[in-house]
Amino acid sequence: MSFLLKQRTIDITKDVVGKFNENGNFELFYDNECVGEFVQETNKLKLKHGYQQQNGRILKSVTVTEHPNMKYVDCDTEGGWC
Repeated sequence: MSFLLKQRTIDITKDVVGKFNENGNFELFYDNECVGEFVQETNKLKLKHGYQQQNGRILKSVTVTEHPNMKYVDCDTEGGWC
């Protein structure tokens, strides 16, 4: 079976939470991992590698595997169909 690795971008906006840090900046977290921060001095969102902002949304780049030649076969053992 062959696998292909592909880059996908997923929208994580609704799962991102923010917390103020000791510097007064607003840190952004996804799955308890800091993914970036909003810096008050510059009014800019600074995201870590693998994350991006687009049209007011926060996106995450992920690598997924695909099975291009995979076929699904379901056999009905009672009816004899396969």
